[in-house]
Amino acid sequence: MNLVHHLRQQEITCGVVNPLHVKRTKELDDNSPTKNDVKDARVIAQLVKDGRYAVPSLPQSVYAELRETTKIRDHLSTDLRVVQSI
Repeated sequence: MNLVHHLRQQEITCGVVNPLHVKRTKELDDNSPTKNDVKDARVIAQLVKDGRYAVPSLPQSVYAELRETTKIRDHLSTDLRVVQSI
């Protein structure tokens, strides 16, 4: 998310490709699940060209604060469970 914030400040549009889509597309293209960087880049570029990506939405103002607060609460709840089990 930090990268997305930075790119937005620079007015650069970014998109996200689902890793599961990359894996399945690779297997469909050559019937091989092998992984290498060249093959992954080619598949990701093809998915973007075909429009199969999402533009991340970042919450603003109160919604961003609510997301952060919820994340902190989840971490604290996990820590509390660990401490209580000792």
